[in-house]
Amino acid sequence: CDQESEGSKGSVEGVIPGFMGDLELHHPKIKNLVITGTMSERKELLRDNTDAVVAFPGGLGTLEELLETFTLKRLGRYDGAVILFNQDGFYNHLLELLDKYVELKMMNSNYRQSLIVVSTVEELVQAICDSKREKVDMMHYLPK
Repeated sequence: CDQESEGSKGSVEGVIPGFMGDLELHHPKIKNLVITGTMSERKELLRDNTDAVVAFPGGLGTLEELLETFTLKRLGRYDGAVILFNQDGFYNHLLELLDKYVELKMMNSNYRQSLIVVSTVEELVQAICDSKREKVDMMHYLPK
């Protein structure tokens, strides 16, 4: 897996809602920038045709997008990998909460384990390279 998208099969695409484009809240080097009408359209486009969604340390919007995508995976509506980049333990408390859900039998351990957690750039690159789209049987993730 090439670490850079140029010259490989990968590509970098920016997807932002119009109001963010109006404020110029996007990376200036992204050549393929898609402007959507709403945040919901943005999130849907971010997931479409992807082998993986990666959540980097971020704010509440990032957390919301991560949890929505993780939930859609559970419901069989997203078949890519969900990868959490836990740089410097940023998401440790979230991971503890998810483990608590498993302990309380509110979440199936198979579902919890489907969240790929990495903590280094090298692990992240490998997780992305290893990711593939696959249909998941919702029953596999039901709480036990």
